[in-house]
Amino acid sequence: MRKIAVLALGCALTLGLAACGSGSEDNTAAGTPAKQAVKFGIMPYFDYAPWDLAQEQGFFAAEGLEYTSTLFPVEGNMAPALVNGSVDVGAFSDTAAVNLAGQFPKLRMIGFQNVFTGFAIMARKGQFTTYEENLAKAGGDAEKAAVATIQQLKGKTIVTTSGAAFSMVIDQALEKAGMPKSDLKVADFEPDAGVAAFQRGTGDIFLGGLPQRQRLTELGNVPLIAGDQIGPGAIALSGLVANDEFAKQHPDALAALQRVWFKTMAYMDANPDKAHGFIADWANKKNGASNKAADVAKFYTDYVKLAKTPADADKMFYAADAPNNWKSRLGYLIKYGEATKALKPGTVRADELVIAPEVMKKVG
Repeated sequence: MRKIAVLALGCALTLGLAACGSGSEDNTAAGTPAKQAVKFGIMPYFDYAPWDLAQEQGFFAAEGLEYTSTLFPVEGNMAPALVNGSVDVGAFSDTAAVNLAGQFPKLRMIGFQNVFTGFAIMARKGQFTTYEENLAKAGGDAEKAAVATIQQLKGKTIVTTSGAAFSMVIDQALEKAGMPKSDLKVADFEPDAGVAAFQRGTGDIFLGGLPQRQRLTELGNVPLIAGDQIGPGAIALSGLVANDEFAKQHPDALAALQRVWFKTMAYMDANPDKAHGFIADWANKKNGASNKAADVAKFYTDYVKLAKTPADADKMFYAADAPNNWKSRLGYLIKYGEATKALKPGTVRADELVIAPEVMKKVG
């Protein structure tokens, strides 16, 4: 991907945003409270697009927030900006939040918005036997089909982005097939650059986000095996991360951000064609793809589960019996990180990293 170009763009935008306001909550001369500035880091994926849709619809302003955004390719690029304060809040996956918290302990996860299930290891057509083909051979035995599909990767090279949520998908796949990490070589690229490299012949398989999956599909490649076919570790909870200082100084703004999300979900439900059209155009500008509103609709139907109301969020993430209870999920991620030596034991604590439950209490 255009690593240097994207980072330069991010830096340029960040510098520009720094002049937009100090985040002061002082009253204006007219006696009207000033809007709280929120410098937002965003990634070019459908599941994060509703935040820019919210800006388009005026939902940030309605909550007393002044929203500006900076584009980042993956969370690893965003984390330093969050810590140094050039970005206040960022769209993040839980996997990346845990992995990066060991290096950046001031990160705080302030909310969970959706569950992403759309990861897929991509391959050139005809080069491997796909999961679906192996499933037919195995008489419908999903476990045998997954193992047979993954075992083909021994000695191969995967084009992916290290330090992002993708790493766990790879590790989960290898673990499922009983293969050591040494069986698979990694060619490290930013996501879009990885697509270009893969199309030029680099590597044997590819793993990125959904825009890259869609782009490679358009170019004639095929999903070898999808995340939900690999196992529960190959999904991601998507949400928001803030730097600790901003979170402590502006607790009301954190709750307001959650309300912005829920207002946006209500708008999308009431105006699906308009919302999906906006998101398709948004993604095309960010990724150079050719998405249509129907592609966005398919994404929200097939690849992601959205928390559309506070009650949804409670059932999905916060209730003790929630299928993706944040404590259980992050406990699993931390244990996994320590077992794989990605995290030093004891350096990341879920109850310190995640302040989302306290934020949700203020949503109302």
